[in-house]
Amino acid sequence: MTSTPAPAPPATDAPPKRRRHVVVPAVSGAVTVLLLGALAKGCESLAGGPVLSETAFREHVRHTQDAGEDAVRRLGIDPATVVDRKEMGHPSCKDDLGVDADGVTRDQPSVTWEPDFAGRAAYVAAVTTLREEWSARGMTVRDVPAPAEGEPGAGLPGVRATDDHGIELSLGPDWLSGEPTLVADGGCVRHRGYLIDWE
Repeated sequence: MTSTPAPAPPATDAPPKRRRHVVVPAVSGAVTVLLLGALAKGCESLAGGPVLSETAFREHVRHTQDAGEDAVRRLGIDPATVVDRKEMGHPSCKDDLGVDADGVTRDQPSVTWEPDFAGRAAYVAAVTTLREEWSARGMTVRDVPAPAEGEPGAGLPGVRATDDHGIELSLGPDWLSGEPTLVADGGCVRHRGYLIDWE
């Protein structure tokens, strides 16, 4: 008696291995594009960030001053009565790697106010006010520890936050004089052109 061979299994469309070969190049291509994008962003960050137009930089300077003035007003003080200084440069804001093209400048706009507080209690109340105001606006607030005994501003805690324009705001004792200072710092920015006047 002869046995009949079992029927062959029905043919399937395509073996799974073949499908994987089609998917893998597509996935690896997407990964390559993402890695190149991250590398370009990293190089830009290492170079000092994007280069703003002269107009955009002037707008950034205006945001810096406005953010600081708003903080001073929240303390019930007229900013025009306590402006201490406006600065554009900072020792750390330099093109140390030589990556800036011709016509690109680096500046770090900052404005400092020195409000006069009646005493430590009034100052601490101001720190609390700004912490609450900035938190209510959704800003990430960081407490700054008070300088140690014997240092300028010993015993005066501070507060710091960054707004949605990237402006860092802080209230704390000045590192040199120890006097309470409110600072709006626009950070180191690369831009085209030169800012001649800052009113």
